[in-house]
Amino acid sequence: MSLKIAIIGGGPAGLTLASILIRNGITPTVFEHDASPQARTQGGSLDLHPGTGQAALAACGLTSQFEKYARYDDQDLTAVDKHGKVAIQLRDRDVGRPEIDRGQIRQMLLDSIPEGVIKWDHHLVAATEDCLQFKDHTESGWDLIVGADGAWSKIRPLCCYVPPFYTGISAYTMHLTDVSTKHAAISEMVGKGAYFAIGEDDGMALAYQRNDNDSILVYAFGRRPENWIKKSGIDINDQDSIRAALKKDYAQWEPKLCAVFDECDGDIALSSLYMLPVGLRWPSHRKVTLIGDAAHLMTPFAGEGVNLAMTDGMDLANAIISNPDDIAAAIAEFQPA
Repeated sequence: MSLKIAIIGGGPAGLTLASILIRNGITPTVFEHDASPQARTQGGSLDLHPGTGQAALAACGLTSQFEKYARYDDQDLTAVDKHGKVAIQLRDRDVGRPEIDRGQIRQMLLDSIPEGVIKWDHHLVAATEDCLQFKDHTESGWDLIVGADGAWSKIRPLCCYVPPFYTGISAYTMHLTDVSTKHAAISEMVGKGAYFAIGEDDGMALAYQRNDNDSILVYAFGRRPENWIKKSGIDINDQDSIRAALKKDYAQWEPKLCAVFDECDGDIALSSLYMLPVGLRWPSHRKVTLIGDAAHLMTPFAGEGVNLAMTDGMDLANAIISNPDDIAAAIAEFQPA
């Protein structure tokens, strides 16, 4: 078909949409900010749900590839307090939501898309319903522009002017590699799946997440003001400064829970969590729509972000396939008033 569709963003939402469209004879153009697929890491593991993320991969024809990576034995769950006292421990469970690394999902989707469809290193500066202004050139004449460009979407203002707001929660992120040999005690503590330590009186938590390739990702969440980095005096370019601030925050916690602060491999990263209002809606636009975090940015705690993003891509693709001659109708079907 000759539809001219621009997808801004090559994350799970945009790639799912592109993959399904291509399988049905419609070739879009995906514009991605990253210079290449290897430009940055894709984060940790997630559990892919049968009715959403797994269904979207099936629509892409990727179920068999998914089964190669799915970790059905990494669904254990442990929750303790800040002193290490166990509150919940669920072992050897199978809830039909296997773990898979985000990078593996992205690579499967990338492999399903022909070369040339994705335009790498395209930095979108501004957009109208007809024109995309990139850092060094413009592209125009689109039948449909899809904003799949994440939290700080450049396409969202074409649909609504609601920006993300700070949730009051920030995080330190740490990574452990070769855990079975280099970090055996932490590996044994975490087990096969997720391990949460929750401070009942200080607004802080530690989340350990078993990943593929013998690695563990760790998040130290806490309630902090939006300007917390500046206010705390942390030098973001000095890992010793970051580590000292982290240790101060968790000084009253069980030491074995905090061993990761010294043992982590590579740099400790800082971030703040933002979200869009729950249930945010906007009038259907005749040529523009949003999917994924651009449409419903949320915190990671519900475990739904990527699943919903991929479902968005699948649902929008189905609406376009059903209404190839009426994009406005396709958008209205995907995004009912």
